Amino acid sequence: MQVIRHAAAALSAALVLSSPVSAADAPNAAWVENLSEPTQCAEFDNVYYTLANPKVTRFEIEVSAPVYLPDLKTDSTGPDFANCEAMKDDPKHKFQPKKLTLYEDGDIRIVGHTYAESWRARGAEVMVGDIDESDLHLVQWFQKVDGDFHEFLVVYPFDGYWRAKPIPTEAFPDAAYGTSFLVGPIEKQHRPIVDIAKLKIDPRARAFRMTFAKGGVGEIRIRSADRERVVLDVSVDGLPDGDPPAPFAAIRSMFVTPTNADVARINWRTDAGLYNEPIMEFKGANAHEIRFDRIELSRHNTSAPDVTFRGFAGPPPAR
Repeated sequence: MQVIRHAAAALSAALVLSSPVSAADAPNAAWVENLSEPTQCAEFDNVYYTLANPKVTRFEIEVSAPVYLPDLKTDSTGPDFANCEAMKDDPKHKFQPKKLTLYEDGDIRIVGHTYAESWRARGAEVMVGDIDESDLHLVQWFQKVDGDFHEFLVVYPFDGYWRAKPIPTEAFPDAAYGTSFLVGPIEKQHRPIVDIAKLKIDPRARAFRMTFAKGGVGEIRIRSADRERVVLDVSVDGLPDGDPPAPFAAIRSMFVTPTNADVARINWRTDAGLYNEPIMEFKGANAHEIRFDRIELSRHNTSAPDVTFRGFAGPPPAR
């Protein structure tokens, strides 16, 4: 996505701000709202953006390598708990830890994990073929490339968080995840979540089909995955109504400074043009495309990818 100078963007942003209601006039845009809060802790997801439009039932998520990755010499993926003394303790529910292979063939491996504890007492029922599990905290999707399996997509069935990254390069085989995204009816339970009642994984179709506890269904389908980007086709249907319209998607990420952040800018496109703002300064806009990125090297999750939402549309034409 092309970017423009910050000063011009700030001036133009004031012109494209409107109400979330106007986004509902057509399904090719979303009302993007910034609900972030400042932090000094690099392990706290303080960046929170929501996307809303009740007419949107289809869209695309692209997760791509940061612009500076080809010139990157050293990656940094370790945690940084400096200035995190004020982090609140989550509730703790106990589980029997386990790891199991949910599916494997010559190209795909899907692995599930249950941790010793979680902040939620229950999560989605996860189904893959004849396997049916109700206590998986993490599901990993691996794809075989050059003879080895590489992880590039994960979902957390207990709170509906997803993370993706391009298939790691040989230079950085442990490339970081960064920004998380949520798809479905967003609600607040200690933190923003999507409560997935059932998650059915279809390896042949490369699809995750969700039934939401609050109502409605959704699907995330892997269109493509390579070392430059992952492209996901997303659909939702029958989500609960709201006034104002409830979000159908959101992102969570981290920003302390431009060089200590998993995301530092928002870029967005409207009928009037292309704009960008520092991630904490944006207020809201009706946008056809939204990209969350970094252009300065971060000492936290340096290789973590950018995330773009685009292709907003309503239901496909009836055949």
